This record gives sequence, structure tokens and C-alpha cells, in this order.
Amino acid sequence: MKKYLLFALALCFVFAGCGNDRLFKKAVAYSKAGKTEAALKTYNRILKDDPDYISALVNRGVIWEKLGDFDRAEEDYRRAAKLNPYHPNVLTNLGSFYLGRNFPLDAISNFNVALEVDPNNFLALVNRASAYQSLGYKRRALEDLEHALEIYPESQLAIVNKAILDYDLFNYDDAISGYTHALYNDPKNAQNFYRRGMAFKAVNRYGNALADFNMAVNLKPSYVPALYERAKMLFKSGDYESALADLNKIKTINNKFVPAYEFTGDIMAIEDPVTATSNYMVAKKLDPKNYKRYNAKIALMRTDAGRRKVIKRTVDDI
Repeated sequence: MKKYLLFALALCFVFAGCGNDRLFKKAVAYSKAGKTEAALKTYNRILKDDPDYISALVNRGVIWEKLGDFDRAEEDYRRAAKLNPYHPNVLTNLGSFYLGRNFPLDAISNFNVALEVDPNNFLALVNRASAYQSLGYKRRALEDLEHALEIYPESQLAIVNKAILDYDLFNYDDAISGYTHALYNDPKNAQNFYRRGMAFKAVNRYGNALADFNMAVNLKPSYVPALYERAKMLFKSGDYESALADLNKIKTINNKFVPAYEFTGDIMAIEDPVTATSNYMVAKKLDPKNYKRYNAKIALMRTDAGRRKVIKRTVDDI
């Protein structure tokens, strides 16, 4: 399971209007309406007249970031932070920018100052947790997320992020609880059904895992990871035919998904070692760095004892 999926998010925001500035309010309205170019032109106009207008700098930085001009975005964020080095929102945006660019240490340094000024800065807490997570400081990340949930207990972002972290820390029951809470609020989220299914699988609740993988696939029929994990659960339940059907479907969606070929070979080992061998050969071609593993399985197809060994290993590994 891919880790830290949600923790990679950089959360930028648009400042509220300052005073009664007509142009600023107009720029914010353009942004909210999705009129990016009009908003950018308006912020340019504001900053030409007043280069130290902090809110306009931050909001223009948000726009530059959306447009993919990260150098200009950083310049605006840094100018705003220089003008007011202890404004928690300015620091949070700059930290979020660095987090999104994969500079977690720079992100943490800005979040730290923001949280010194405002210990209950929700976005700084959630995003500092992301930065800690990316550096492997899982306990620190968990503390930040727990604090964030004390502030906003119903935050979907914090709930799901904590569930991801709980899974990574082997707190599977807590992960299941978190995903269940998240799915109550967002019952059509295929990814969270998949994630909860993985947590159920980790505590050997295979029936629950199969049900969640079914839901994930029903919501998103081309969801390859969910199809693959459902194939595993079907195989474990003895339904080899349905497992193979899922694996064949994966191959039509993504014909370079190596695990589908290897697992097909494992399932076919007893009944059809020739087909098993051909699937191992495809896997070896697509994944040459692991050629020794595939060669070993190909060699095992030559005897009944070898084929039974492959099946036993496959059952034990699920």
C-alpha cells in the first residue's frame, strides 16, 4: 500500500479581504469565480501601487502556484513573510508551499514559528504532520494530527491523514475506526474503502476486507489496486475463477502491472503450469531487476512438488 498519500498535499488558501479596499475585494471575487487571469491582473495592479500589500502578495502567490510558476510564487510568499515575519497565516502558506515542493525541513521551520504564534493553527498542524511523516518522524506527526483533531474533530482531511498514519504505525484498529468515520461522511470514496480494506486485511478480517474491496471496485471499476487486492481475497476464499477474472481485467486496464502476471502464474501453477510459466516470463520481462524470483518459479513449474510449493507460498503470503 502506498504510504503518505494524503500527506503530500500542500494546502494553500486565499486571505480574506483587508479593510474596504475595492480592488482587493474584486480580485478575491475573481479568484472565487475561477477567473484566474482577471484576478492576477488585479493583484498586479494593486501591488504596482502598493508593493507591501501583504494579503495581495500571498494571494498572488497562490495564483502563481496554481499556474505552475513556482519561482514567482515563492518570491511573493517570501516577500510577505519578510514584511511580517510572525504572521501565522503567511508562515503557514510559505511552509505549505515548501511542503508541496518536497522541502520538508524548510516547511517545518515555517510551521514551527507559525505555531509558536498560534498553537491552534489547524493548517500548520496538519501540514507539519505531513512534513514530519515524510521525514519518518511518525510519532511527532501523530501528535500534530491529534492536536488538529482536538481543534476540528470533524475535519475529513485530518481524520483520513491520521488513519493513514495509524496504518503505517500498525495501529490497524485505529485506522479502521478512522476510515469508518471518514466513510460515514463521504460514503462514495473508493480510495477510503480500499484503505480500510487493507487495514481489515492486516488484522485477518478477510470477509470485511473483501466487502470493502468490492465497494471500491463498484465505485471505481478501473481501480487497479482494489481489483488486485480483491483477487487476493477471492483466491483466499477458494474462488480461483473470480480471482483470475479480476487479474485479467487488470491486464486490460494496465498491461504493465507486474503483480497481475505473477499472481496469475501462482494461481495457475497446479492446473496449467504452461500458462503459469508464460505469465512469469511476462513478469520477468516487465520487471527484470527481480528476474531471479521469476526464474525460480519457472523452475518450480517442472515438478508436481514445485508447483505445490508455489501454491502453498502464495496462500501463506496473502
